[in-house]
Parts: sequence; C-alpha cells; structure tokens
Amino acid sequence: MTNLIVGCREIELLCRQRAISDPARNWKWLGEADRWSDLAHRELASRFQNNEMHAGPMAMGPNNIEGDSDRQKHESVVRLHSG
Repeated sequence: MTNLIVGCREIELLCRQRAISDPARNWKWLGEADRWSDLAHRELASRFQNNEMHAGPMAMGPNNIEGDSDRQKHESVVRLHSG
C-alpha cells in the first residue's frame, strides 16, 4: 500500500479512537473516520483502475466458483446422449 492509503487509514483510526474518548461529539469523529475511510477506498480503487495489468472479474475467463462452465456443459451433453 502506498503512504497515502496508509496515512488515510491512520487518520481514520485516530478519529475512531477520538469518538470513543469524546462521546459528546462521537458523531463528528465517526463521520470524519468514514470520510477518511472513503478516501482510502477511492485511492485504492483508482490504483486498480489505472493498472492495466490488473484483470477484472470479467476478464478472468469462463471459470466460476462451480468450475469451468464449458466443461460442465460438455458433461451434461454427454450424459444426455448416453442416457
């Protein structure tokens, strides 16, 4: 992770700690923590969007969590013809 993302996470953590120690204004500190968390997420997402080497989920091919869909279709056709 880059220094910017780490810095955002550190400030987020500080805000969350401050929310615990300042219950009267914890809404303010939790809002600030969410803002810093969002900034870290956006920075991380922009790194992946700008990285051409990163393959997105649709570029991964026909495999899914149940296996290769082409293989499954072929096995289904073979079972139909053999039955």
